[in-house]
Amino acid sequence: MLTESPLRHGVELNKFCVREPASRVNDCSDRRIIPERTALMLRTGDEYLVSLQDGRQVYVGGNLIDDVTAHPGFGGPAKTVARLFDRTSSDPSLTYVEPETGEKTSLNFLRPRSGEDLTLRRQLHMAWSEVSNGLFGRSPDHVAAMVTGMACRPEATGNDRYAENLLNYWRHIRDNDLYLSFAVLPPAGSKSGASSAVENAMRVVGTSSAGVKVRGFKMLATGGALCHEILVGNAQPLRPGDEAVAVSFGIQANHPGVKILSRKPYAAHVTSRIDDPLADYDESDAAIYFDDVVVPWDRIFVLDDPKASYGLFVETPAHTLGNAQAHIRLLAKMRFMLAVAKRLGDALDFASNPTVQGVFGGLAARVKMLEASVIAQESRPEQWDHGFVSQDRQFMYANSNWSMEYFSDFATEMRRMLASHAFQQPADVSAFDNEYTRRLFLELHRTDDFEVAMGRYRLIRLMWGMVGSELASRNNQYELFYAGPPHVTRSRMYGNFDWESAEARVDEFLAQTAADDGVA
Repeated sequence: MLTESPLRHGVELNKFCVREPASRVNDCSDRRIIPERTALMLRTGDEYLVSLQDGRQVYVGGNLIDDVTAHPGFGGPAKTVARLFDRTSSDPSLTYVEPETGEKTSLNFLRPRSGEDLTLRRQLHMAWSEVSNGLFGRSPDHVAAMVTGMACRPEATGNDRYAENLLNYWRHIRDNDLYLSFAVLPPAGSKSGASSAVENAMRVVGTSSAGVKVRGFKMLATGGALCHEILVGNAQPLRPGDEAVAVSFGIQANHPGVKILSRKPYAAHVTSRIDDPLADYDESDAAIYFDDVVVPWDRIFVLDDPKASYGLFVETPAHTLGNAQAHIRLLAKMRFMLAVAKRLGDALDFASNPTVQGVFGGLAARVKMLEASVIAQESRPEQWDHGFVSQDRQFMYANSNWSMEYFSDFATEMRRMLASHAFQQPADVSAFDNEYTRRLFLELHRTDDFEVAMGRYRLIRLMWGMVGSELASRNNQYELFYAGPPHVTRSRMYGNFDWESAEARVDEFLAQTAADDGVA
């Protein structure tokens, strides 16, 4: 039996919210304590790297990592994230003035009120995607976009105090320019159900005046080793009986008892930056184990409420704003992949073939269709409460379905273009240090110009990194399930399609043909 939250007895535990006039829409109470900290507003890359040295518990296999910034599997990707923060902090066009604080803030945290605001958010997502050419999957703007969407409609928590917590949390990550990951699924094979039926999935095991104690696993924290905070919740529907797992909260990555169990980081096994040019874009993935973690009450957003825990994602603009980032990132990725293939075709002299040009033309059309869909999502903003808007969910979920079903075919076409070229290359760049193998390498490429041969080699390695390597295999699987399992993604499209207006045309046609035939 869960004990009652002390918040229900009027205990004041919130620490995140900056003091603001009480007249503000969706305001927190003016009695809140301003935390003793200096808000960063716009974090630099160097500040980000220093912030990761915080005692977090990251495991790779059986090894506990002392400093992720110095680890070969995480150091390069951490520097990629640092470049993202530098991109925003150095470009005023990627900021806005937050009305609550009067400070310049990353567009990542802008709660949109118009199509123009959605366009501004797209510019931020595209600028960040271009840093990694869309190859760094869940960059810091993905989950932050979701929390920003939740903050547009905090009453979805179903509880005034928890709504206040959620708004405070958004302000906290906004004013400190934080990187969030999320863990919002049970372990593979786990079934949603009453607490007695959930064996290893994270669940509430008790409460006290200090907070809510949780134990068990949550999946799948992409970037978990590199983030500041982890959003924990349920991105799939729950049902009555799921109360023990129906909890949502935000937790620091270095919070006592939070164990980050990373999959094998591909960057730890690179030969060279020429042979593995994409290593710094492996943000990694992690299972999160909560070892009797006590979550403070002021960080709880939902407790003991299956409907609200899922509703935070789908009954707010959260899911829409988050998926908009995913589609913009995919656009940058597919455009880059296509350009690399074209450069490779030119270098290997097959791009002039009319048949190959037809293939390139078809792929280019797909890229432009994706771009059109991204723009269409914001061209007809969907209205939410409190004057906020999001991208149109019909276009949004159509895009999610298209991406899920088409990207694998897109990557397969790239593999066809690469053919066997990847297997005809030396094992690694050490071949160029040996005079004899270097001469053979030039002969293989039918040239005396080492720079020409090296250019081809690098393009082949880059293409293989995107479509044939172990990292590419992970990315292909990732794109397939980015928005959830295929049946879930299709169900979202079914639930958001405008069936009423479409079927009205059927009714009108049937009525007209019946009248024409004189049928009563």
